Amino acid sequence: MYLDKPMKAYLDDLSARKPAPGGGSASALSASVGTALMEMVANYTVGNVRYKKNEANIADILVKVEKFREELQNLIDEDVTAYAKLAEGVKEFKKDYAKLDCLYKDALEIPFRVCRITSECLKLCNSLAKHGNENLITDVAIAAIMLEGAFFSAKFNVYINLKYIKDMDYVGQIHKILSPLEEAMLRLKEEILEKCEDVIAK
Repeated sequence: MYLDKPMKAYLDDLSARKPAPGGGSASALSASVGTALMEMVANYTVGNVRYKKNEANIADILVKVEKFREELQNLIDEDVTAYAKLAEGVKEFKKDYAKLDCLYKDALEIPFRVCRITSECLKLCNSLAKHGNENLITDVAIAAIMLEGAFFSAKFNVYINLKYIKDMDYVGQIHKILSPLEEAMLRLKEEILEKCEDVIAK
């Protein structure tokens, strides 16, 4: 859909009076950019004799982040598709709450995955801040900021879908998972930025 088109086409549609792409897709894009920056830092670290001691660790991070970026990139388009399906279903099923719950859960799943992936990526980003190529430390900081932004952007899309779901057990489960992730995200991002600032101040 958008992944193989020029960036301008996506941004033009994002800015237009169209229901999709919207914030959910944009959060996946932001997370993708964050992970791509992490990959760049890792690629500049692996093979550099100065960082030989941590090469195996960074190489492992690179493999993981490559997989995460591929998934996040796919979510850019999947969110557009899910929103279209939800919009049609709301009109078709109206007060069939069982079917509507399924549609809202499907729509919620994409931003929820963005939250979970960005949470994992920020942990890896912390390792890059410690052991990655210091010449790219600002890229580590920017990656952390973009991942945090993507997490909280996606979180709001999770919450807006939860608002319409009648299955309270499901709602409770999602909150139970997201709340600790949110707390950890804030703490970890600040920790990463402090490390980056320390490197810059050397």
